[in-house]
Amino acid sequence: MQPQQRPRLYSYVVQHDNGQAPNPYFRVCTLCLCKFRSCPEQHRNIVELAKVGDWIVGTGGADLRISAGHGKLIYAMRVDKKLTREQYFDDIRYEQKKAAQTSKYKQTRGDNKKPRTVFEKCEQFALISRHFYYFGVEAKKMDDIPERFHLEKKSPGFRSRFDPKVIRDFVEWLEKNHTPGKHGEPCYEEPFDTTKGNCRCKSSC
Repeated sequence: MQPQQRPRLYSYVVQHDNGQAPNPYFRVCTLCLCKFRSCPEQHRNIVELAKVGDWIVGTGGADLRISAGHGKLIYAMRVDKKLTREQYFDDIRYEQKKAAQTSKYKQTRGDNKKPRTVFEKCEQFALISRHFYYFGVEAKKMDDIPERFHLEKKSPGFRSRFDPKVIRDFVEWLEKNHTPGKHGEPCYEEPFDTTKGNCRCKSSC
């Protein structure tokens, strides 16, 4: 899939920053089990709409027990690949993204779950980035996102109508002031329950 000529930026609130959505582990940031539609009747969400070259920005939610707070940048990722969930699950390069009950928290956070239905296999997606900035709990110590970008959305849903210049300026600011990669742990850690499987955000968050 070729990058589009003018990248878009999608901004939303990460209400529950637990390391699963986004999943910033193993040098790859993925967004799969959040901001998606769970059935064909629902409107397309970020995971369906985003294309290669777009940017996804997750800002902090109000509850400081599980997120970083309004105005904070939890993560930003450039979409480098977009795979169907079937492709994602079958690709050996993302084997570490499959959830497992181990002593290492990052391995319990896997978002690469086996798709069951035709819809899950072909109409649900995983966004993949090797050019990402994940801050997690460290975002609480950082300055707020500059107000001049007007990126933050404090309610459910997402924003995507940004002027191309705003997107360029934000990316320039991000790359100038930060180095890519994972810079912190999630804002909160939750136990992995084998009877229920991994918890996940509702797609409408």
